[in-house]
Amino acid sequence: MTWLDKLQHQSRQIRHRALDRHVRLGVTGLSGAGKTAFITSLVHQLTQGDCAQNLPFFAVVQQGRYLGGRLAAEQALTIPRFPYEHNVSFLQQQPPQWPPSTTGWSQLSLTLRYKAGQGLRSHLQSHSELELDIVDYPGEWLLDLPLLQLDYAQWCQFSWQLFATPHRQALAAEFKKLLSATDMTDASENQLKTLTDAYKQLLQQFSVTAGTYLNQPGRLLVPGELAGAPMLQLLPLLPEQVAQPSPLLQKLNSHYQSYRDYVVKPFYKQHFSQLDRQVVLVDCLSALNAGAAATAELSQALQLIMQSFQYGPSSMLRRLFKPQISKVLFAASKADHVTPEQHQALTLLLQDLLRQPLKQTTYQLAQTEAMALAALSASQSGFVEQRGAKQVCISGTDSATGQRISLFPGDVPAEVPDATVFAKHQFSFPSLLPLAVAVNANLPHIRMDHALQFLLGDKLR
Repeated sequence: MTWLDKLQHQSRQIRHRALDRHVRLGVTGLSGAGKTAFITSLVHQLTQGDCAQNLPFFAVVQQGRYLGGRLAAEQALTIPRFPYEHNVSFLQQQPPQWPPSTTGWSQLSLTLRYKAGQGLRSHLQSHSELELDIVDYPGEWLLDLPLLQLDYAQWCQFSWQLFATPHRQALAAEFKKLLSATDMTDASENQLKTLTDAYKQLLQQFSVTAGTYLNQPGRLLVPGELAGAPMLQLLPLLPEQVAQPSPLLQKLNSHYQSYRDYVVKPFYKQHFSQLDRQVVLVDCLSALNAGAAATAELSQALQLIMQSFQYGPSSMLRRLFKPQISKVLFAASKADHVTPEQHQALTLLLQDLLRQPLKQTTYQLAQTEAMALAALSASQSGFVEQRGAKQVCISGTDSATGQRISLFPGDVPAEVPDATVFAKHQFSFPSLLPLAVAVNANLPHIRMDHALQFLLGDKLR
């Protein structure tokens, strides 16, 4: 794309924003929440799965007004492209596999074409168009947004309070011992590298431990283009070490400020300050499996992250100069990992986990909706007969063994259980591989049509 093409693209984008013909959608979620699966499914439904049988609750499709969606033929060379086709190829393998997790930010642009159903456009134009930009990024990077509200001393205090929780304390003990023996007058490169490597190892241990969500800074786990950068020599000193001035404290404080100013702030400005609509994906089931402390940390992480976004009604001036997120879809992912009659309880659990963020977005006059969905179904629901009675169940392929299983995964609590419930009951919702998908077949889903209607229905009238 030449500079002239880029200028024409930007001019077209501004024109479409002024005419309310452009939507920038951010898909938000912690690592493992299903962002890659959601975007892959959303793109597929809009470009290939656009039939009334597949999307019965997406009004523009149900009414026969949807003419189709196309991926942008060209994208600016400086913008990484979301690997949609590569992801679909994983689903079409034998046996099918989940697409790989995101390791850097990317974007995909679509042009949606439809017949207007009302107003002058329905009489004067053969068709209308909506430009849709979808933004993706590693969930680990999202966790850096709360750092914008904390100075280095506050971050250290927050980190060690977190590391004292039951599911983290044992893992953090060795790193705490290392810090306690550290010479605070030594701010040499060797000392910084030793401490940073130890902290990075701790974060990696946390990242593979069920229920540990708040792992900061995220770029230590997924550095992207910053691999090897000095500002990533970053770790939280013990609170008592922060209380006394020292060369090492001064060096780490400087790295922290640089990380916030040159990494986190530009990341927010580039990817989040221009959003019009947002999807917040939450894997409630894995948190329940991991226990009380994990569920509490998930709720805390989501609350901290949501404070970083600007919500409110849209207008032409705001779309052009200061966009706000006018619609937020809160989605409990992996609804296919429980039986259908549990979906309502899963939605209520999601609302309980997100009670404060839901109040925040409603107060700021953004439209919100909560639902349980599965962007890419991994199971089929049915019944098995036990002692002459039918028992509802799901059938799928266990991701650990590769064996076909049929089971009732258990009841989903309609609100966050207290510690006494977790002490008496171990939740054990399964981990499944995606269902087999033939080439050119629609990707199976649960409620992606509902999600599309909420996110885009008003733009496609």
